[in-house]
Amino acid sequence: MRVPSGRRPRSPRPGVAKGWVTAVTALSWAYLTIVTGLGIALWSLSDEWWPATILLFLARWILLLPLLVLLPAAVAVHRAALAPLAVAALLVVWPVMGFRSGWRRLLPHPAGTHVRVVSFNADGGDRIAPNLRLLLAQWEPDVVALQECGRDLAEAMRQLRDWNQHRVRQLCFLSRYPILDAKVMDRTVLDIVSKDEVAGIGGAGDVARYTVQTPVGAVSITNLHLETPRKGLDELVTGNGGLRRLRQNTELRRIESKLARQFVDSGHGPTLVAGDFNTPVESRIFGRSWRDLTDAFSRVGFGFGMTKATGWIRVRIDHVLSGPGWTADAVTVGRDVGSDHRPLIVDLTLAPGS
Repeated sequence: MRVPSGRRPRSPRPGVAKGWVTAVTALSWAYLTIVTGLGIALWSLSDEWWPATILLFLARWILLLPLLVLLPAAVAVHRAALAPLAVAALLVVWPVMGFRSGWRRLLPHPAGTHVRVVSFNADGGDRIAPNLRLLLAQWEPDVVALQECGRDLAEAMRQLRDWNQHRVRQLCFLSRYPILDAKVMDRTVLDIVSKDEVAGIGGAGDVARYTVQTPVGAVSITNLHLETPRKGLDELVTGNGGLRRLRQNTELRRIESKLARQFVDSGHGPTLVAGDFNTPVESRIFGRSWRDLTDAFSRVGFGFGMTKATGWIRVRIDHVLSGPGWTADAVTVGRDVGSDHRPLIVDLTLAPGS
């Protein structure tokens, strides 16, 4: 057969058995098919179908491991198989693992008032309490939303006479701007569920909303810490209640997220929500309650933005969300400062007259 000028036939390597070519090609396309299916399940069925929920909170980078075998095999046997492998790798890194290019941060920043927000689950805060003032100097925030803020951290916060502050339950809030009002979400229903020995699936539901007076007007800022899926997933692994417990935990998280959003919407002024949502952005629960708000990292972050580190598992469950009037300019996931979470540092612009 005559080969058109400038093109080479994509044939197997000389001397390679046909069986090897068939196997490598089939495995490459099978890998692409599996990755595509997992990506669709992750975005459409997580927190709806239990296998997809497990995938939501797994270390998704393990889906890249087959490439350690398939890529060298494709190079050695049949390079045409590199095409489906390249597409599969792109799918894992981008929609499955959640890579963000951050290209929007290159756009011109709008005019307005700059506000830096830090959201941080302090894991009790015992280890950061002695260094709180130093950390604030490094972060240079205007507003700080702390979750799992224990007694020592709260005491260290009280020593900061130059900050406006508020604490309720395990939430601490610091602001350079005056705090005009503080409201706490009624969690009576969640408290009843958390005391139910039959359900035994907890219910954090710590949500506090503040009206803060910025130089250009009052804004609504909510600090929250929502229920963890760990209780349902752990009991699925141990067999103590199995899928029933996981479904109960998921339903509680759905109710809790809906109640939190209703509480956020009852505030006045441009809206910010910061905290530990205990839910990645791919979750259907997250999508139903929060997707109409702008997730700062999804918009201008670069990389994977993993804020929670437990062993070999990394997930992005801490978020700063904004409504109309706000523009996210830049996002940084801070260094490890003594928690299983990383601080999320977000620069925003508040438009005049919002």
